[in-house]
Amino acid sequence: MQITIKSVLFIVLAGFCTLAHAQRDTSLNREVEVVKSFTPTLLDVHKINDIPVIKETEPQKPVFDYNISSKPVINTFAVNPLKAATIESDVAEQKGYGLIKAGVGNYNKPYGEFFFNHLASKKAIFGIHAMHLSSHGKLELEGGDKVDAPFSKNEAEVYYNQFFSKKILSVNLGINHDGFNYYGYPKDPVPALLLEDNQDINYFGAKQTFTKTGINVKLNDPSAEMNDPLFGFDFGYDYFHTKTGQTEHFGNFTAHLQKPFSFGTGLLDAGVNFVQDNKVISRVTETEGSRQQSWLYANPAVYIGKKNLNLRGGLKIWYITDQDLSAQVRIAPDIRVNYTPVKDFIKIFAGVDGNHISNHYSKIAYENPFVDPEHDVKNSFEKIRLYGGFDGKFSKRTNFKIGFDYAITDDQPLYYLQEYTYPDPETNPNPVLADNDFKIMYDDMNRFKINMEVFHTSAGKFDLLLNGNYYLYNMENEAEPWNMPNWDGTLTLGYNISERLNVAAEIFLIGPRKALIIETLPSDPLANSVNNPIYKSYNLDTAFDLNVRGNYKITEKFSAFASLNNFGFQKYERWFGYPVQSFNFLAGVSYAF
Repeated sequence: MQITIKSVLFIVLAGFCTLAHAQRDTSLNREVEVVKSFTPTLLDVHKINDIPVIKETEPQKPVFDYNISSKPVINTFAVNPLKAATIESDVAEQKGYGLIKAGVGNYNKPYGEFFFNHLASKKAIFGIHAMHLSSHGKLELEGGDKVDAPFSKNEAEVYYNQFFSKKILSVNLGINHDGFNYYGYPKDPVPALLLEDNQDINYFGAKQTFTKTGINVKLNDPSAEMNDPLFGFDFGYDYFHTKTGQTEHFGNFTAHLQKPFSFGTGLLDAGVNFVQDNKVISRVTETEGSRQQSWLYANPAVYIGKKNLNLRGGLKIWYITDQDLSAQVRIAPDIRVNYTPVKDFIKIFAGVDGNHISNHYSKIAYENPFVDPEHDVKNSFEKIRLYGGFDGKFSKRTNFKIGFDYAITDDQPLYYLQEYTYPDPETNPNPVLADNDFKIMYDDMNRFKINMEVFHTSAGKFDLLLNGNYYLYNMENEAEPWNMPNWDGTLTLGYNISERLNVAAEIFLIGPRKALIIETLPSDPLANSVNNPIYKSYNLDTAFDLNVRGNYKITEKFSAFASLNNFGFQKYERWFGYPVQSFNFLAGVSYAF
């Protein structure tokens, strides 16, 4: 009996082993990776207010644009890839994270920044961002005069994102407040009349502020393909006002529709825009008042083809109304061809389109803050733009793009300074004084552009971005495209030396430009004649700006950072008469929670 029981047990155990082996061969493999609590690291970004937006119907690598500024770039170029999220049943889920940064620099420069993000639910997240950066130092002009050149930059933003099955609804509320002086002067030295208090000749030394508040609501599907149905919209409203009394209301609404058919996909972007500027000088009546403008926009198109060869064909249509002008209808083509001869290696593209460019007051003010605060602006129309090129990969980690475009634009804005003769028998019979707030002229322009971009990354260790542009201009009336360079470029390098230390360097270059002063001579009422203005051209040297910065992680929560700006000690002028800060630095600490 004992032998029989042992035999039965042996048979039963062998059966269980066989069954277990069979189950293990047919069951799904499950892998669980348990990691520590996740503490993200934010890239610190110095936001740029005026960024062009290029609408495409398919994913495209972004075209990098930048402005050289005397304000330091405060960030650490550190790319930290995020690991895939895992579920830990026995650890409480983190609902949010934050980052606080504070620092000081020369030119009496305080800096503070705050980030906070909170996961409200599995399908919702909201965040807060606030920043302050200011400077209270002096700058030396070409004539040797030292002037106060303060600036202040303040930002606050609250955002909320709601995630649906495919779409994302985002709501952003923000306010920007920027302050500065009209500190520059293009002649040497500064005339005594301009150093007097309450002078009326120009805005020399006067303080200015720009305040912009706004809301943006957007619904989109970032994962949608060209053969997917799609509905989305973009709504925005901004209120802008200045210390000198100018105000602006700007609103826009655009709907995005996409409907697949048997032969291809129908596309439609349509919307309405409205802008009202107050306390500006009308170009028509030459009196101070308000200006209202609105335009309807429609962009119907059809997408046909496959991934290796496809065609987009359509039209762009604008109906524009202006209280000072007759209603206008403008039409431009919208055609693009993409061809991929070798998948994931190279893509060739070509197309033709155009664009209505609304040069509303705040857009011009942020582009050139030293523009005449009361000057009205005029819209531009890019009648046609021919473009083409190719992009691809040298390797899995190196991308490149080479492209060109040729654009014909009506009413391109150009900036210049005005010079007047003020007879004053008590001081000088004919003193000649120049304004330091820029006026705007318009001219038709043909522009040819060649662009080259290279991006390389080495698994988060080293990153390189090289961008260069070359331009050729042909003006209808003006001798030069005033203040516009023949070439520009940027080089960004980032290197993670260790898990704790990363460094970055940026080089910005803008080629030589021509600046303009127009001298207006007084007319002779007795001779019943008007003197023609005199054009005076000035050379602006190549602008070179080198910025170096680094970040050192002291603990899991504390880090130290430093930024060396204009490390080349260059005293260049982005705008004629306005030198930027020479070498300046910023250093501080950050705390993550």
